[in-house]
Amino acid sequence: MVRIKQRYLLFNILYPSDPTATQPLSYISIHRPSPNHVTSRNVLSTLRNNISNIFGDHGLGVTQSSLKIVYFSPATSTCILRCPRAHFRLVWASLTFMDSLPGERYGDPRIKCVVQVVRVSGTIRKSEEELLKRARRDVVRAKLEGTGEENALLDSLVGTSEAGTLERGKVKVMNRLLDRNVGEGGIEDFDDGEEEEAAEMTDTDD
Repeated sequence: MVRIKQRYLLFNILYPSDPTATQPLSYISIHRPSPNHVTSRNVLSTLRNNISNIFGDHGLGVTQSSLKIVYFSPATSTCILRCPRAHFRLVWASLTFMDSLPGERYGDPRIKCVVQVVRVSGTIRKSEEELLKRARRDVVRAKLEGTGEENALLDSLVGTSEAGTLERGKVKVMNRLLDRNVGEGGIEDFDDGEEEEAAEMTDTDD
């Protein structure tokens, strides 16, 4: 039996504030939880509409059978999407052009968003590993970039005697965490042959 080749796209849904706002955007404000009514079904439906609008019936036809959101976290606004290997760039382009999600009720204004693809993998296991690594890194970054109560919380965790050392080391820690294992354009490269070989050892990754 011939195994169907898939690709797994790990992406974040960002919610930037009004561009006319005078306050600078913080990392926490952009990477905020999705509204309660946003579900994996909403995201997938919006993506399919985007594929149809941009690439027509052909684009929808070649991706429809394998297109599936295998993981969605409203708390972190993170998704893992399965799509055909032969057409993953088509799906990626459609994700990039997604600029809004449906409102809570019919007729409500749509929610502005930005979709950021951060990893393309040959197996779901690699996507899950990357998801966990980025989640830990985001927690550290949010604490280091926090102000007021966030910094007070961080200082209480490490102790007041280490507060000065922490302040001096913030930049080094941030650079080390953000630059580690990140490929060109912020998307980690992967060895296609290595991941496909690992995937062949199991019947399915789902």
